[in-house]
Amino acid sequence: MRGPEIKIRHLAALAACFAAALLLGAEWEKKLAVYPAGPDLLRAQSSEDEEAEVKEYTSREKRTEKGTSQKITTEGTSLKAQYNFINFNKDRVNVSFAMTGRDYMNYLSGYGYADSEMGKLRAWREKTRQDAWKQAYAKSGKAAAEKAIADVDVEYDTRLRGLLRSRGLAMRAGNVVEADMPVIVKRNIPLLKPLAMALQKIATERKYAGEDLIGAALSLVQTALVYKIPPVMDQGLHTCGILPPARAMLCGWGDCDTKTGLLASILGNWSGMRMVGIAVPGHYLMAIRRLPGKGDMFVRYEGLEYVLLEPAGPAWLEPGTVGTHTTALLSGSEGYKIEPFF
Repeated sequence: MRGPEIKIRHLAALAACFAAALLLGAEWEKKLAVYPAGPDLLRAQSSEDEEAEVKEYTSREKRTEKGTSQKITTEGTSLKAQYNFINFNKDRVNVSFAMTGRDYMNYLSGYGYADSEMGKLRAWREKTRQDAWKQAYAKSGKAAAEKAIADVDVEYDTRLRGLLRSRGLAMRAGNVVEADMPVIVKRNIPLLKPLAMALQKIATERKYAGEDLIGAALSLVQTALVYKIPPVMDQGLHTCGILPPARAMLCGWGDCDTKTGLLASILGNWSGMRMVGIAVPGHYLMAIRRLPGKGDMFVRYEGLEYVLLEPAGPAWLEPGTVGTHTTALLSGSEGYKIEPFF
C-alpha cells in the first residue's frame, strides 16, 4: 500500500501548490490596475459659464454684415460643405471642403473607441496573465511568476496606449482617457490642406498680409461653424466630447476643442507656423507664435510669446482677443496648461 500512499501525498502536494498559486495570483491581481480605470476625461467640455459667454455676443444672424452661412450636401458619393463668412477685413469669403463617402467612413473609423474593443483587450490580458503565472510558477516559483505577470501588464499597457493613440486619444494621469490634441492636429494637417490652399489663394488674390490670412481661417471657424457641444458617446463610440476636424467641417458645428483642432489643422499647412493648445478649466483655445501687438493677449512658452486665438465662436474675436470668461480663467487660481501641437 506504500505506492498508493505516496501517489496520494504527491497529488495532495500538487493541489496545495496549485491553490497557493491561485491565492498568490489573486493577491498580485489586486496590485495591478485595469485600464482605463476612470471615466473619459472631457478635457475641454464647455461649462455653463462658457455657454453663457457665447450668448453675450451678437449672433451672426443679428450682425450688420451679411453673408455668413453654410450649406452641407451630398453630391453623388461625396460629401461637400460650402461656407460663406466675413473675415476681419470685412470681406466676404467663400470656401468649400469635400470628401468621398468611402474616405469619410474610413476617416471616422480612426476616432473614438468601443467598449467591446476594451473588453477584448482586457480578456486577452487576463488569459495571458493566468497562463504566464501558471507556467512561470511551476517552473521557477513565485518571483518568476510575479515578473511574468508584470511583463504581461507592460504589454497590455503598450497595446492599450497604441489603440487609443490610433483613435486620436491618450491615457492621462488617473487612468482616464482624453482627446490627444497634438495627435489629432498633426494627423489632420494634410487632410485640411485643400482648404488651407483655398484660403491662401484668396489671400494672394486680395493681397492679404499674413495676419489677414490667419484671420480668415479664424473667422471661418468662429462664425461659419455653429457652436454645439458634441456627445460623449456617439453611435456606440467614446468620443471624449470632440469631433475630428474633417467631421466638424462636414457637419458644420463643434465646440471649443473641436474648433481649436480644426483651426490648428488648417494653420499647420503654412510653413513656419508654431502653435500651442491652451487648456483651462472647462475650456480650450490656442495660441500662435508671433510677437504680440499692442493690446494682444498672449502666453509665454519656453521663453517665447504666443498670441491667443479664441476659435470657439460665435464671438467674432480677432487674433490676440479672447472672451471675458476666458480672460478670467487664464488668470484664475487653477491656471492653464500649454501643450505644443508640434
